[in-house]
Amino acid sequence: MRARKRTATFYECQKNLNVGTKSKDRIRKIKNFSDTRWTSHDRVISVIHDKFDALIDTLNILSSSTDRVTSSNARIFLQTISSFNFILILKLVGRIFSITTPTSCYLQSKNIDFIQAFQLIDNAKEQLVALRSDEKFDDLAEDSKKFAIDHNLPESNFKESRVRKKKKMAGEQANDEIIISASERFKINTYFKALDQIITSITNRYNGARDIFKDLSLLSTNRLMEVSKSPNVMPIDSFLYLSKWIKDINIKKLKNEYIIFSKNFTELISGITLPTKLHSIETETSENMLSMDLDDESSDDEISIEEISKNDGPTALEIMHLLPTYDLKLAFPNLYLAYQGLCTMPASSASAERSFSKVKLIKTRLRSTMGQSRLESLLILSCERDKKINIEDAINTFGNSSSLLKKCLMYS
Repeated sequence: MRARKRTATFYECQKNLNVGTKSKDRIRKIKNFSDTRWTSHDRVISVIHDKFDALIDTLNILSSSTDRVTSSNARIFLQTISSFNFILILKLVGRIFSITTPTSCYLQSKNIDFIQAFQLIDNAKEQLVALRSDEKFDDLAEDSKKFAIDHNLPESNFKESRVRKKKKMAGEQANDEIIISASERFKINTYFKALDQIITSITNRYNGARDIFKDLSLLSTNRLMEVSKSPNVMPIDSFLYLSKWIKDINIKKLKNEYIIFSKNFTELISGITLPTKLHSIETETSENMLSMDLDDESSDDEISIEEISKNDGPTALEIMHLLPTYDLKLAFPNLYLAYQGLCTMPASSASAERSFSKVKLIKTRLRSTMGQSRLESLLILSCERDKKINIEDAINTFGNSSSLLKKCLMYS
């Protein structure tokens, strides 16, 4: 059975569950996991959890399909998701993603503030550490048991397995194996182990350049506006690690240049584009006033569109290009070096990954909706396209294929 038919069956099961109820839940689709869409795993887990009954009904229908592969896979999936271990992992991963997804989304923003980013990372890490406790595990187990009972699953508790005892040899005084319950085994081998791995990865990933990133975050537009209003909010140890990273920077001069630049930042940004009118004329005719009103309306529309597109302010790259454009590079040499260092940092946003992901979706959509006539036309254009052929090269290639042709076609 094709994927489109399986998706249609899942849609119908969701609609049937909504019939006769006051629920107006949106029909959702289980998408494939993707390495380029960072939130795809969270969305898939959310759909499976929220539409679990519809998923069970879909697999029951597919398990009785005439297609042998479809029915076999459906029975395997049905047996897997009906187990209590699957419900435990589903609940566990859902709680982990509820903590990490907001931070992940912010790390994909183009105008990222590193101070705010590290605060979100630290908060996520603290929540994960708090999640690693016996009380939180007991709460997870009870929630999973309630979920299994509410959905009439065959397993609603930990499945105890028989412990295989080893033969005690002569002279041995104690048993080697420690008998633990299935819940303790899951808590130690899965719950704590998964959280420890995530916490360790976050710690190792963001501890290396934390101090430099905090210094670089002061160069963002929001921090410049904040310092321009009250220079006293600037931290005492600002740009300390940045000056160690870039040896040519003088930290005292950089602080002074930063404060002066922040005070004039608004005027510099507003002076990039010319205003609509340079002079205010008080006495004008009615016709001129009417025409100017029309011009003002159109200019207001343009300004509003520009403000919407640039509501986050100029980026660090635009500010770096602004300094040499207005001959400010000589006035703020240390600040210019700081912006150069910021712009040479690896890109933190996922714009490229999102673009590739969208291209893949568009190509998939084109393949599934393209008609036969258009496909044949495109194939003809591709296979029988005009090629410029050099006649002399063709004769030489054909003539060199045999000695007889070489004598007849080519000059000695």
